[in-house]
Amino acid sequence: MIRTEVAKKYWKQRHAALDASDAAAADLRAALARHGLVIPSLRSCEPVDHRGFVELGGCRAEVAARLAQVLDAAAEATSEEGR
Repeated sequence: MIRTEVAKKYWKQRHAALDASDAAAADLRAALARHGLVIPSLRSCEPVDHRGFVELGGCRAEVAARLAQVLDAAAEATSEEGR
């Protein structure tokens, strides 16, 4: 009986982590697309330490530079809002 409950808890946590990975990868893919960016290797992965995990992988240097620009602009806009 105890093993069954432990197994149920494990699978419940695993499915929740997989769902979180899928959602986070989709959200990030959509956010990147709004800025004209694509990271082809972006994907959800198996859970790590019972938590969702998203693999970003690699991309062209131009994409990484553009991503840095977008993040810098967002950080600047956020800091200006706080002033």
